[in-house]
Amino acid sequence: MSMASTPTRFLNRRTPPHVGTLVGVTGLSALTMAVFLPSLPKMEVEFGVSYDTMQLSVGLFLAVNAVLQLIVGPLSDRFGRRPVLLGGLAIFTLASIGCALSTSAVMFLTFRMMQSTVVAGMVLSRAIVRDLYEQTEAASVIGYIMMGMSV
Repeated sequence: MSMASTPTRFLNRRTPPHVGTLVGVTGLSALTMAVFLPSLPKMEVEFGVSYDTMQLSVGLFLAVNAVLQLIVGPLSDRFGRRPVLLGGLAIFTLASIGCALSTSAVMFLTFRMMQSTVVAGMVLSRAIVRDLYEQTEAASVIGYIMMGMSV
């Protein structure tokens, strides 16, 4: 019997997260990349730098994202899924505010790299599903999460 049969209670730390929550944190990672790309030309003008410099925001974000994917799993095994996920989302939120308030390209790129902590949602949502569900049920739930993320 899977732990997923435990009724979910709002704001109860002992109940597993709802699939909708896992879809949200996974989708946020994809959304973070797609939302800002159309504004790169305007940011180039705003910060007074070349387009090549602003394109670094994509490459640096993906590079830090890749490194964090290797780190998030072991951190969550050591400290728990919830604290690492919430910490990653908190850093992401503060970095997003920093991006919005940036006055220079260097400041923006620094905060943009910090935003890659959102990868904790993508990595840990799958780990949480594997923790909570049997193998056949986990495949179905991960399918729902990926479908929700693509929407």
